[in-house]
Amino acid sequence: MNYRRSQRAKLSQGTLGDMRFPSTRPVRLGIVLAVLALLGSACAGRTVGAGPNGDLLGDGELVVGGTAEENPEDSGVTEAEDPLSFDPSDGARGTISMARATWDSGRMQAEIYAQLLEELGYDVDRGTAIAPNEFYPELAAGTYDFWANGWPIVHNSFFDESTESGDRIGDLITYVGTQMPVGGLQGFLVDTATADEYGIDTLDDIAANPEIRALFDSDGDGLAEIAGCDEGWGCAGVIDTLIADNGWDGVIEQVKGSHGDLFAEQVARADAGQPALAYAWTPGPFITQLRPGDNAIWLGVENPSAGQRIETDLPPSQCRLEPCTMGFSPTDIVAVANTDFLAGEPAAAALLEQIKISVLDVSFQTVKMAAGEDSEQDVAGHASDWIASHRSDVDRWLAQAELAG
Repeated sequence: MNYRRSQRAKLSQGTLGDMRFPSTRPVRLGIVLAVLALLGSACAGRTVGAGPNGDLLGDGELVVGGTAEENPEDSGVTEAEDPLSFDPSDGARGTISMARATWDSGRMQAEIYAQLLEELGYDVDRGTAIAPNEFYPELAAGTYDFWANGWPIVHNSFFDESTESGDRIGDLITYVGTQMPVGGLQGFLVDTATADEYGIDTLDDIAANPEIRALFDSDGDGLAEIAGCDEGWGCAGVIDTLIADNGWDGVIEQVKGSHGDLFAEQVARADAGQPALAYAWTPGPFITQLRPGDNAIWLGVENPSAGQRIETDLPPSQCRLEPCTMGFSPTDIVAVANTDFLAGEPAAAALLEQIKISVLDVSFQTVKMAAGEDSEQDVAGHASDWIASHRSDVDRWLAQAELAG
């Protein structure tokens, strides 16, 4: 429901202290990158703006979509409560207002959530695409009830900002569920040919050497240029902070703009045998074009900013710094909701807690978008197909949500 709240319950779950963060154990993402590298030919020559995902368990086991019920006897659903018979009246529960992220890899995620909430009996206002810096204040104010595109660690800074009335945003909203545990891998890609010729293993190597910096300096001002993020994205702030923390303001700069366009320029440079340097993330088609371990490597960062120091366990062919710190900590991808909304809509809250989507599912879908299946109708169809292929999980989630409601 699209609440305009005069009073807001400041639930303890909305504080940073109770948020779910990735384990400090190294994250085993090599298998994901190896599979995605096989997709390169599927989207050659075209780049879309995917977004800051992966279903990796703490021990490195890969989950390819949905989750298995470890102990059905503990599910809370009796044999008499058949999820398949659940048939809510459309919109009977009221209206939910959601927002969608501006990066393309978040589009199917959002649509899956919307369609499942509709199955639960809600009308869903899908809203418009919006950047995180604009979304979080609006979520705290009750303009939106939730979105599916939260990136803990990267988005934590937005929680510490204040509303117009002086409330801390993080006291009014909360991360909810475990949609994609340790799904977001982020960092800087450089083409392998340049890295090999000039001995570039880390971003520090570029910053320290004027000759190497000149390779990535298109305007001759002495600053190496990183093809970076859109204004208002969390990654833009992380990169700026990294540059400032390392004293690189006079040697490296982030070029901000449309990430998809900026990345496409770097892909074209690499294809032409020229030096390329760009920010990228999973899930998405980016690492099917600059492919770690093939025509590109992830650059290490020797001194990541505070909060971005979690190591990523990648093979030396993909990251040559040991241990591999990339300037970004691997992060979960989760829903983020207004705490009043969660308290007032227990059925919706229970559903948001349960939804799981795998990094491979989203990555394969972004390749489809890169190949031209990128209309709203296409994405809605991709989400419907995903739901159909995970029907047993979906029915269990809906049954649990109905019980909670």
